[in-house]
Amino acid sequence: MLFVHGTGVREPGYTEGLERVREGLRPLRPDVAVTPCYWGGRAGSALRSGGLSVPGYGTARDAPGAEPDGADGDVELWGLLYVDPLFELRLLAPENGPRTELAPGAAPPGEALSAAALALGGDDRLRELLDAADIGAEFPGAVAAVLTSPDGRRFLRSPAAADGAEELARAFAAEAVRRRTGSGGAAPALDGAARDAAVDRVRALLPGGDAAGTHRGPVTRRIGRLAGRLALGLASAQAVKRRSALTDAAHPAAGDVLLYLARGEALRETVAEAVRAAEPPVVLLAHSLGGIASLDLLVTRDLPQVELLVTVGSQAPFLYELGALPGLEHGTPLPARVPRWINVHDRRDLLSYVGAGVFPGRVEDVELDGRQPFPLAHSAYFGNPELYRLLAAELP
Repeated sequence: MLFVHGTGVREPGYTEGLERVREGLRPLRPDVAVTPCYWGGRAGSALRSGGLSVPGYGTARDAPGAEPDGADGDVELWGLLYVDPLFELRLLAPENGPRTELAPGAAPPGEALSAAALALGGDDRLRELLDAADIGAEFPGAVAAVLTSPDGRRFLRSPAAADGAEELARAFAAEAVRRRTGSGGAAPALDGAARDAAVDRVRALLPGGDAAGTHRGPVTRRIGRLAGRLALGLASAQAVKRRSALTDAAHPAAGDVLLYLARGEALRETVAEAVRAAEPPVVLLAHSLGGIASLDLLVTRDLPQVELLVTVGSQAPFLYELGALPGLEHGTPLPARVPRWINVHDRRDLLSYVGAGVFPGRVEDVELDGRQPFPLAHSAYFGNPELYRLLAAELP
């Protein structure tokens, strides 16, 4: 049995995986030789120009521990607001926060803010800026939603409302963007500078907005620092700061797939050479991209010594349905030379697919449950005793 690994695997990981398969099968079928078919070094992807295509690769700015650009914090703050437009208002006015003590007959500070917010639609300049930011149609509904939400009402009743024009303006804009991006159709091309100009105009039209950010009280300053720390902890900020390390970690997996779909012959030839060198009968145990390449190989070449193909967590049926399986166009049946095929999948493995529907009568789908969430589910098969019981029963 040849063990054909999946995408992104390199040494020493491949040898560790091979030994795991040997140990899992040995007690059940000691007569079966599990031999290597390692293609990652020869046919795997690599940064062949040393990362020259990756902005900032290997530079001091991209080094671990490098300080983030100040603009990153602002961008990531908006990223947080797009997910939760009210989070700043909620931080400023927590459920158990202090209540405003008003003089008899005095209006709460939020009343003026609310009234001014409802009148924003009458400002011609703001309408122009909102249209330039491509959120003009969504803005009135966003204002109403923020003001009438439980978090918005709590904020307007709190002491923070007296100094919260800036946060309220951002909440309006973030809710408008959230509505715009969730409206369906093509992703909108929203410009951050145009959004900021609209927010500045909103802030200036709200009570206390002219002084926002310059005379903030200790509570709002503390909230601002907390929001900044939350924002800079977001994944995209860290990804930009650590792009070199993330590229090194991620490119073999994604790169192997792209390289195979563009130029897959080297991988297929590596498997073919291992088949020719093995003592028949041969079984291919092929994981993930290894399953795609193994099926492609058997579709395009006559290798009668292969008596069984076992794909594990493979995308071959999906690529065939997409019309993207290199060796077989969608609608063309599997050639008769393709041997018996067992396709193992796990419903929690989002990179595994079933083949019986697209290859009727030519593949047997077997579901295993590794009891692991994705992405661990994609490799959990090889720690599952059920896989080895299946193999022991099916191997010639």
